[in-house]
Amino acid sequence: MITNDLAKTAVSRFLQHQIDSKSEKLQKQLAVATENGDKATIADLNSQIQEIEQKFEKTAWLDLAVHSMAKQLKFGTHISKGIHPDAKGDNVNFIATAQRPHTLIGTHSLANPALDANGNAAALPLASFFDFDVADGVKVRDLILADNAEFIASLSDNTDTASEYHAHFKQILQNNMENPTTHERNKQLLWYTSGDTADGLDALQYMTIIPLYPSALTYEVYLKINQLRYSDDNKKALENRFKPNAEHTPYVSMPNLATVQLGGSKPQNISQLMSRQGGRNYLLPSLPPKIRQSREFALSKFSENFFDSKTLKYHVQDDFKYVIEVVQDIRNNIDVRDKRKDAIDRILHTIFAIAHELQDRPAGWSKEYALSLPQKFWLDPYRSELDGEEEFAQEKAKNEWQKVILDDFASWFNHELRTTFKELKFDFADAEYIEWKREIDDMQKFYGRAGKGVFL
Repeated sequence: MITNDLAKTAVSRFLQHQIDSKSEKLQKQLAVATENGDKATIADLNSQIQEIEQKFEKTAWLDLAVHSMAKQLKFGTHISKGIHPDAKGDNVNFIATAQRPHTLIGTHSLANPALDANGNAAALPLASFFDFDVADGVKVRDLILADNAEFIASLSDNTDTASEYHAHFKQILQNNMENPTTHERNKQLLWYTSGDTADGLDALQYMTIIPLYPSALTYEVYLKINQLRYSDDNKKALENRFKPNAEHTPYVSMPNLATVQLGGSKPQNISQLMSRQGGRNYLLPSLPPKIRQSREFALSKFSENFFDSKTLKYHVQDDFKYVIEVVQDIRNNIDVRDKRKDAIDRILHTIFAIAHELQDRPAGWSKEYALSLPQKFWLDPYRSELDGEEEFAQEKAKNEWQKVILDDFASWFNHELRTTFKELKFDFADAEYIEWKREIDDMQKFYGRAGKGVFL
């Protein structure tokens, strides 16, 4: 809440803030010189500090601001130099005059957009004055535009002078232009307004649109992204993500974030807000969607054995390459044996994931498929709950079909290995066959303990 005292003292507090900021280094040097008893340095530093204090003396500074600085700056929420650093067109101060949809992001989305300015760098303190926070987010410019009586009275002991200063400041902030100007460095768009029914080009009635850079909006985006990425909470969450005993909390990550640098090494030549940003302007990714091939498992209606389907071969090809890699390692040590088990487990995980996908299909889908009955029990388990499927349900309840599935897997896996390693085909015999059966049985029990039944 802005009290009368806060409004009255806004100018004085701003000027004192400027004095403190610009003399901070000198004050530190003065403290050292005083401690050392260096009288010559003390006198010199006091002289420099006094110059700063005189520069920001209230009456002198306000008079300079009104009659000199104000003529050297262009204010606005949309700036011409953001399009090209040499553009000399007018800036525009956006003021929403109508409700706009919230689904569109723009300057209208900001409750209190920052006011940008450019021009003579020596006059930029006036922009800082307008942007000075009086209290609770209320700026000096808000008091000016609201015709705050206490603030106006504080501008000068002379009522007429105070009113004159206020009128000048308000005129600058409103930036009402009767004849706005553009520049050859600004881009121009010709937009026709008479619709597609015009008979010729002359009848299209073109309107010239001059795009300006929305620096107030991009400044807000810059602040928001920095706050999300570099806040203490986010930095701590990032640091803790790999620490086993630390508290793991959500953190913000912004991949594919690009920046556009405006103003080169001198962003202050573009505008005051650009100077605060160091010239950096964030661009969020705006990429076309990636169209991916459907990963749904497509099983042929004519396939009699799920494990022999070409689609399954495609889905497990990466896992099977890993199997080939570890089988080719003829060493017999614990690391190699662990790798072989891991390779088989990978294939089983993929197979069970596909099985779950098929099990989630609408019950009864297998009626038109040539799969063996045990595989239909496995992959279409809820068919037994349908009306007219009593016989199917009775056969499924015998629970003998699970052993057939284990045999099917072991046979298929042995066959694939024999086909791949023709020179070793006799090495994959009954012992290996039993081993593959044991592996899939162990895995389906593991899934069962995890609450993900494989054989439903």
